[in-house]
Amino acid sequence: LFRSYAGIDLAIYETLKNAWLKKYATESANPGVLVLLACGTISSTCGQLASYPLALIRTRMQAQASIEGAPQLNMVGLFRRIIEKEGFFGLYRGIAPNFMKVLPAVSISYVVYEKMKEHMGVSSK
Repeated sequence: LFRSYAGIDLAIYETLKNAWLKKYATESANPGVLVLLACGTISSTCGQLASYPLALIRTRMQAQASIEGAPQLNMVGLFRRIIEKEGFFGLYRGIAPNFMKVLPAVSISYVVYEKMKEHMGVSSK
């Protein structure tokens, strides 16, 4: 699950950053902190939207396992039950607090990542 989120996040981040560099960078290959924060925020949002339903199902499966005598639905069964009872948006229940926790951390991490690459002399291409 983490790998799918991280893969989507990093791929979108690099795509956005490179698109910005291609369009706007004339003198420097340094997009600046605000651009890096924006790219990190957008990419993290996309990664969260893609992977959150699976994280929600995992959490609910763990919760149902702790309730004695409750029916133990498998992943597909739980997915169907959420769609039937809560609708499509039920798969995203609780995502807002998750965004508030994850977006700042991931965005700052990408700024640190780029600054460390610059400090170490590592180029993107």
